Amino acid sequence: MVARPRKNKPNTYERIIDASLKLFNEEGERKISTNHISMHLVMSPGNLYYHFRNKDEIIMQLFKRYRHDILTFLEDSEAPQDAAGMRRFIADIFNIMWDYRFFFSDVNTLLSRSSELQDEHEKFTLDQISPLIASYLERMNKSGVLSMDETDTEFFTVNFWILIKYWFVFDKSIHNNHLDESSKRRGLRQILGLLRPYVGSAHRAGYDQELEQL
Repeated sequence: MVARPRKNKPNTYERIIDASLKLFNEEGERKISTNHISMHLVMSPGNLYYHFRNKDEIIMQLFKRYRHDILTFLEDSEAPQDAAGMRRFIADIFNIMWDYRFFFSDVNTLLSRSSELQDEHEKFTLDQISPLIASYLERMNKSGVLSMDETDTEFFTVNFWILIKYWFVFDKSIHNNHLDESSKRRGLRQILGLLRPYVGSAHRAGYDQELEQL
């Protein structure tokens, strides 16, 4: 019998980040203190403070993890070639953002609390995300999946990111302050609707079928 390799256990630093993400997502970041996190992990507050001076430092690390996940996805994925591909692509983005939904439920408050987070978020948005989105739109335009001119691409790049980043805030506000996974489906439908006028004629019928399924 061949022994299975043992998985390395997460170290204390990673356990704190993992637990914080779970609690922030489930309870809301405002309701969770460092004491809640240490109690959840059955560790002393001093042990937590050895790794993180305060809650905002934990949030900074969670932002960096989110940034890594979304950029890795965008850098490694191929541009969608048809309507089904566009739906899967946007759904995958929403899935990543759902994993860090606490951040997008109160993003402006979190940014206002930390100049470091504000700076990192600004660089991420302007220097990394925006060029990647524009690149995808240009590639889909060249393949005929979309039909956009340069001005369309410029405006849609910004509008796409505004809508997807603030979707959970909006959706939560109109559903009795409640957020669940159905929010992703509604957000996906809204994004696809925003994109619909630019879908190439050869792909329009398939695109509308994808919309009808949501």
